[in-house]
Amino acid sequence: MRAELALYARAEHAEGPSWDRQSARLWWVDITGQRVHCFDPVSGADCSWNVGRDTGAVILTTSGAVLLAVPNGLVKFDPVTGTVGELIAVEAELPGNRLNDAKVDSTGRLWVGTMPYDKRPGVGGLYSIDSKREVVSQMRDLTIVNGPAFDDALSRLYVADTSAGLVYAADFDLHSGTIGARRVFVDLSGAGYWPDGMTVDNEGRLWVAVGCDSSVHCYSPDAALLERIELPVSNPTSVCFGGEQGSTLFITTSWYDISHAARLEQPLAGSIFTAQPGAVGAPAYRYADQVKARG
Repeated sequence: MRAELALYARAEHAEGPSWDRQSARLWWVDITGQRVHCFDPVSGADCSWNVGRDTGAVILTTSGAVLLAVPNGLVKFDPVTGTVGELIAVEAELPGNRLNDAKVDSTGRLWVGTMPYDKRPGVGGLYSIDSKREVVSQMRDLTIVNGPAFDDALSRLYVADTSAGLVYAADFDLHSGTIGARRVFVDLSGAGYWPDGMTVDNEGRLWVAVGCDSSVHCYSPDAALLERIELPVSNPTSVCFGGEQGSTLFITTSWYDISHAARLEQPLAGSIFTAQPGAVGAPAYRYADQVKARG
């Protein structure tokens, strides 16, 4: 299967696609370009804002606020004015790190990964943040943390350590938000590939953007490679399901980590692609930033 061009963007490092069912728009970021984007696939219009800092992800919330994952934590973003305000600190003790990928589970709990700018091994981690803004360290000794993705039916969490070439799985208690010991689910290190952003479809299959392989891989719950979606660029960075029926797979790509010569040979690198893989996935859940009153 081959992906099709949806938006010619030429972003440096497009990442973090997140489908908003309410507005029927795709939020995404250009991390190193320091821009936040909102794309309407029907009209083809793409709005963007320069936020002045590396941004790993956009997080929509139940209160209607928009949050951004930036180097020092989570900030509130105002799409009308383009301004940001400090909100939640994450890894304040590690100023050489930045927040990277972020996802919300089906209960409204936020999960965010971190990575060191210098890519030192074992310095990144995975955190969860509940509605009371309590930040909990869930997984340590990682480097470039991408994902996570959740399979509620199997009570399983997936997370990638991109620089190590590994996708991990861990048992996951959805209600308590606790996870068990991680285990290697897929090892792509021998091939020199970079497992990056990922999502789980409604049948429990894991879709992973794989850098250096020009493709998106689809894995069964027992880690069998079922399918590859080919792209005309080296480094797809992340995926999400969206569209009216949830059957469109949106794919972000990057030219940031390829040579100047390769950039010239890949004029579509940094663009947004789509595929129709015959699968359906849930839209992005919203972070429950409002504590429910009892009674």
